[in-house]
Amino acid sequence: MWAKHPTPHVGGWRREWGLLCLVALLALPLFTPRLYASDEIKYFIHLRSVYFDGDLQFANEYEHFIERDPVAHAGLVPFLEGVTATGHRLNDAPIGSALLWSPFYVVADLGVVVARRMGSSVPRDGYSWPYVFAVCLGSLMYGLAGLFLIYRLCREYAAPGPAKTAIFGIWFATPVVFYLYITPPMAHATSLFAVTLFLFIWHQTRDDRRLIEWGLLAVGAGLMVLVRELNWLFLLVLVVDELGGMWDAWRRHRLHSGHPSGASGSRWVDILGLRKRVSGYITFGIVLTMMVLPQFITYKILHDTYGPSPFVVKKFSLIPWHAGEVLFSGFHGLFSWAPVTLLGVLGLLALARRDGRLALALALVFAAQVAVVGAYDTWPGGASFGARRFINCMPIFALGLAAAIDSVRPPAQRSAALLVGFLIVWNFGLAVQYATGIIPRDQPVTMRTIARNQFVEVPPKVADIAWRFLYDRSSFYQTRS
Repeated sequence: MWAKHPTPHVGGWRREWGLLCLVALLALPLFTPRLYASDEIKYFIHLRSVYFDGDLQFANEYEHFIERDPVAHAGLVPFLEGVTATGHRLNDAPIGSALLWSPFYVVADLGVVVARRMGSSVPRDGYSWPYVFAVCLGSLMYGLAGLFLIYRLCREYAAPGPAKTAIFGIWFATPVVFYLYITPPMAHATSLFAVTLFLFIWHQTRDDRRLIEWGLLAVGAGLMVLVRELNWLFLLVLVVDELGGMWDAWRRHRLHSGHPSGASGSRWVDILGLRKRVSGYITFGIVLTMMVLPQFITYKILHDTYGPSPFVVKKFSLIPWHAGEVLFSGFHGLFSWAPVTLLGVLGLLALARRDGRLALALALVFAAQVAVVGAYDTWPGGASFGARRFINCMPIFALGLAAAIDSVRPPAQRSAALLVGFLIVWNFGLAVQYATGIIPRDQPVTMRTIARNQFVEVPPKVADIAWRFLYDRSSFYQTRS
């Protein structure tokens, strides 16, 4: 029988959390507050338009960014020129990130108001640097909170050392580091937080959930769905756990009473605890509906349907033709670009020996997401750094990796830590290739080429890259004609 690891306590805070806080502090120089790519802008303008204009008419926002840099923001032109059935400009970005950013944005606006009264010339237009900085800082804070919650979950199944190794692996050996620090206005940092918050609430209340806890769980579920539509898949964790709980209740009854096949309907209600479960399900459903209703209303206002925009739907196929490429392609494949994620998936076998129901649920979520992403024509994610759509799955990889490392002896654990360290260096080499154009950002590349570049092309450029990152960071993302 596996012995559960003791979780952190107040007295051991420094020993438990000190290293994570130190690393978070030391990594702050990586933080690059900017609003650049089209996808970032589509998330951002939900907040700007509602706060400053009081509407969902995005024409003026699209015009602002296109006029500022016609080349960089050429991808926004179809959104500006196209008009939906309701007379709006299309925006296929969900609203959840804007909701999470809103406290930071409001504080920034108040700061601008005060600064202008004191003589500052910073524009109060919702676009100027305080607003962009606020949104980027919000993503960073939410992303770090998500990582810390993942560590807390890992500590339920692993000792501090393996749990920290797993966290540093997903933090710095995956696209997380890029979308946490270099491109924070995307929805991936907020998605990481929202999914982990849902899993944390679910895990902490799974043994005996009261109605208020069902409501709290629904709030977490609604938030993760509002941030990214793919996060609906994590509701499978709840479904698997509830079905497993009823199965365990039936088995316990059968063990103690012999053969339960003759039980009456009311008896089955008692055996499976259905009265309490159904009341919880109703509470969950009502609160979840209330949480996601603003997104459905937004869909209806923007393009006269209650589902995702036609722009998204038309990219989707019912058959996941690209599932294998999603995992192994040199064109942003998950396992090929971030091998630590493969270790995390394999580690679910070790997690299964400790909590089979959890491991099964996480494996199903991961498989479902591979199938869904593999069914999209745009599965590589454009000019993304790695498989960014799987950042929401980082709790899966971390739990599997932590359980796997914890299951081996200390010498093997040290070897695993060294391997994770190597993969972190490998990931930074990939970032150098991506940022400097050694490999194309939005075109296929073979893994052989990537591997060769890591040893031949990257080392001579490290010093120059470091200097540019410290003193001329904008040179990495200046508009290319």
